[in-house]
Amino acid sequence: MSNFQKPKFQAATGEHRFKERSVGERRSPRASARMTENQPNRRRENTDFDQKLDKNRPHFSPKSSGKRDENRTPEFTLQVTETQLGKVKVVTKSTGVSAQPKEKKTGPLSPRAPEKIKKNRAEEMKVFGENACFTLFAQRPESIVRVWTTVETAHKTGEMFSYLAANKKVYHVVDRDELERVSGTEHHGGICMLVKKRHPFTLKGYLDITRRQDVVVLLDNVRNPQNIGGILRTCAVYGVKALITAEPELIQSANAMRVAEGGAEFVNILQTNDTEQALSQLRQAGYQVIYTSTDKRAKSLNKLLWTKKTVFVLSESDVSGFAKNDDEVVNLNTANPLKTGLNVAVTAGVLLASRAK
Repeated sequence: MSNFQKPKFQAATGEHRFKERSVGERRSPRASARMTENQPNRRRENTDFDQKLDKNRPHFSPKSSGKRDENRTPEFTLQVTETQLGKVKVVTKSTGVSAQPKEKKTGPLSPRAPEKIKKNRAEEMKVFGENACFTLFAQRPESIVRVWTTVETAHKTGEMFSYLAANKKVYHVVDRDELERVSGTEHHGGICMLVKKRHPFTLKGYLDITRRQDVVVLLDNVRNPQNIGGILRTCAVYGVKALITAEPELIQSANAMRVAEGGAEFVNILQTNDTEQALSQLRQAGYQVIYTSTDKRAKSLNKLLWTKKTVFVLSESDVSGFAKNDDEVVNLNTANPLKTGLNVAVTAGVLLASRAK
């Protein structure tokens, strides 16, 4: 019979499964050898990781003192790659790192170039006033660059905003204080526009077209925007198509257009460099030149015989002394008890109303 004895097994308990090694306890030789063999690999892995950090982070080094290296100032540049896939062109944009310093934009192509700003100021102007702005939108909407309105006026601008959105133009709904800062006046009427200016025509080009009947107005040293706006409005009411001036920028001022209530959109601006030369050209074209005066000896307006083509010379002062032999000098009312006449804008209304009879 065999002497084999069955071994006794002790059941594992929680305290024997995970036994902590004391500080003084030595590891087995085989375990120490395995750790020694793996340590170089771990150090090599850490070194590779540090090199990757240095490569992928150009702005700083993980081991640096925290100060940015002034000699290394990388700039990001946009790289565009185009690939043709059949009939479709695929454009890929990526941002790379460039050691070249970024060049500052200058010259006429820069959005902030002084030349471009100066050009925009010369070609653009602001228009405010409800009737002026809505009439401009009805006549030449393509000239609008930007629009500001108040909340109270926004409910009237639905069609305008739809047009601006469809043509990728900007509009803003702001409060009255903001609109006052934008327009530069408290008389903005709830709306302000930035628009392209109209280019004035030349008097010579206008006279090259033969007309059997015509009425035009020539402004001589009229600089008040309120008067200019009133004249524009009166001209539009009576169907006058042309206004002659040596200073077209005064005609296209924001205050003059506001007072005109949209009348500026129906009157062409004829520019002349010399008023006397312009009157000479008009006389040669067969126009009757008419001045106004407060002199009691002047002809009464009621006795004036009208010709088919007429030009009214309007001024804020009495310029009847410059009249030539064939010109007409009239008094609006010989019974006037005042030493002065009417306001130049009111005078325009009286003359045009008499001519329209």
